[in-house]
Amino acid sequence: MKGHARNLMTTPVKSVSPETPLSEIALLFADAHIGGVPVTNSEEHVLGIISEADIMNALLAGRPLSTLAEEVMTSRVHTVDEFDLTDEVMELFRKHRIHHLPVVREKRLLGMITPSDVIRFLAQDINEPPRVG
Repeated sequence: MKGHARNLMTTPVKSVSPETPLSEIALLFADAHIGGVPVTNSEEHVLGIISEADIMNALLAGRPLSTLAEEVMTSRVHTVDEFDLTDEVMELFRKHRIHHLPVVREKRLLGMITPSDVIRFLAQDINEPPRVG
């Protein structure tokens, strides 16, 4: 599959600060119909990812909705540069069994890729007529 991460990513991307409470993140997920967001600092550098699973695990562990993102986020985050090849992106999803892959430019958050974005890209490629000439 030819292309770069920038061809797959969704932008603009929603993100939260480390100090965002789970209650606000849950509302964001519901309103935006998303299942995860990057946690970023004031320079838009990715510090972590918080997902539906992270929130569910926190609630099941008895943590209150006032718990901050930085307390439950996954802090080992895989990111890709906007010019990384699409095959490399798909390999990261498979190898690390992740569902949210931030796209960065010079360490700053630029977009987000999910498996749905990859499938959408593939579907567009399938529907394009072959180029002649």
